[in-house]
Amino acid sequence: MEQYTGAEAFLEICNANGIDNIFFNPGGEFASINAAVLKYYALGKPAPKLSVCLHESVALTAAYGHYMVSGKPQVVLVHSELGTQQVAGALHNAQWGRIPVVLMAGVAAAPSRMNWKGEPYYQGLMTRNCVKWDYEIKIDEDIHEVLQKAINTALTEPRGPVYLTYPRDILMKRTDKREFDSYKGTIESLPHASSEDLVKIANNLLAAENPLIVAGYIERHHESVRNLVELADTLCAPVVPGLTRMNFPTNHPLCAGMEEMGGGIRGNEPFATADVILAIDYDMPYVPAGIFPKEDATILHIDIDPMTQGRPLWGRGADIFVKADSREAIPSLTEIVKNKLTPELTTIIQERYKMLEEKYRKQREGNQLSAKNKASETPISPDWVGYCLNEILDEDTVLVNHLISQSSSVAAQVDRTKPGTLCACAGGSIMWALGAALGVKTALPDKTVVSVMTDGGFVWGCPVASLWSANAYKTPFMSVVFNNQSYGAIRTIVERLSETPMTAEMGYISGIDISPPPDYSLIAESCGGYGKIVTEPEDVLPVLNEALQEVKTGRLAVVDVRLELGLAGVL
Repeated sequence: MEQYTGAEAFLEICNANGIDNIFFNPGGEFASINAAVLKYYALGKPAPKLSVCLHESVALTAAYGHYMVSGKPQVVLVHSELGTQQVAGALHNAQWGRIPVVLMAGVAAAPSRMNWKGEPYYQGLMTRNCVKWDYEIKIDEDIHEVLQKAINTALTEPRGPVYLTYPRDILMKRTDKREFDSYKGTIESLPHASSEDLVKIANNLLAAENPLIVAGYIERHHESVRNLVELADTLCAPVVPGLTRMNFPTNHPLCAGMEEMGGGIRGNEPFATADVILAIDYDMPYVPAGIFPKEDATILHIDIDPMTQGRPLWGRGADIFVKADSREAIPSLTEIVKNKLTPELTTIIQERYKMLEEKYRKQREGNQLSAKNKASETPISPDWVGYCLNEILDEDTVLVNHLISQSSSVAAQVDRTKPGTLCACAGGSIMWALGAALGVKTALPDKTVVSVMTDGGFVWGCPVASLWSANAYKTPFMSVVFNNQSYGAIRTIVERLSETPMTAEMGYISGIDISPPPDYSLIAESCGGYGKIVTEPEDVLPVLNEALQEVKTGRLAVVDVRLELGLAGVL
């Protein structure tokens, strides 16, 4: 039988599973993969593109962003235990984001190595709390079988990362060639929602005075956005589109406002008034809001994961839970609701629509007026930056958003109306936005990508590593830094605990301000990009436009917007 190396087998498995790009940080244990790619290139054979990332966390975060817009499984290569330790925060984010990524690293430990407890050292323990499966490939095992199992495990709902370690010899060892169909295995299919369960949900929604729909990650299947709009229109129920994806268009009159990281929904708390809440593929945010549903609110939950990342919804779980594929459940539920509508119910929900439409109009106009009123305010208001962003973004631009303290400013000002045009982080490690934008642009080279982040997120995002890759691989994107020169969220807490207004000097003494801040625009220039600091409100829109044009001509850009020291951006 014809043979090839384990590294070539690795490439064939990637090809067979649609993995066309691998983000990695070089390590000697997978140099044979680099060599195999060169061989395939010389022979004109297909192989995944290798995208070097100068820091491992950037590689894993780029895979996160790539998956969000491509829907393809991901493979990330890092160097042994040292590279594995470098991805810690990024792996946490991938877990919360349900990213089907195979993180692979060589085995560094000698067989005699022990841990502090005197137990045999096992590299996978470093990742076990964050992955669906960890496994060390043995030298005599078939790499086809194990790697395909890893990919299938990552792709099986609820999706998530897996971790594989291997001895370097397995990639150099010769193995029999295999046909893809002989090892690909199967991915577990999702259960169908029973008609009985959906009828119960429909009855609860139709009996509600103030129903509310909350979506989390349904947009991973783009057709589900259209289905959700039809369900909302049928019920005349407001929708909270969630935090991480464009699950529901923000310009629709039934949009109840984008969820914010730890901040509720500005000027509108639909959770506090809803008597029936339908949550579809929804997790509690990693930093939850302080607003909870009423104690007597009925919670209905359609999801692929009954544990919702290990936490029940709002600390109490659901009154009715249905484990099902939302692609099928939403249209089926809509049809049941339509069949149950009577003339009396139709009149009630139409009146509710008129009320919600007027509420939406007033809130939208209020948000825009508030931002315009700050157009000449110094220091620069994050609301004004959000308003200016909305002015420059067209409907096809992909917004990569990881704001924390200023999340309400973007949530209130920036519209997203098309599936695939909003990517945000489900986890708590704020290093996400730069690497994710790199991955999004790699997957969608013809799209314009704009990333917004805090100054802390910019620093933690390994800007040199992220921007170097963007320049080297001609995947430019624009980064807008909401720079409050502080650990803004912590500053607010310290100010409350000390019962003293926080001056610049006190912020320095207490160790929570980043002042004077670095010049982040120079980091962009050092990586071949455009960079500019903005300190005056009248310059925000012109500079954003200028930076966007630079990106469209193929050059990365960083706009460092200086906000008031410690400004949280929350009304």
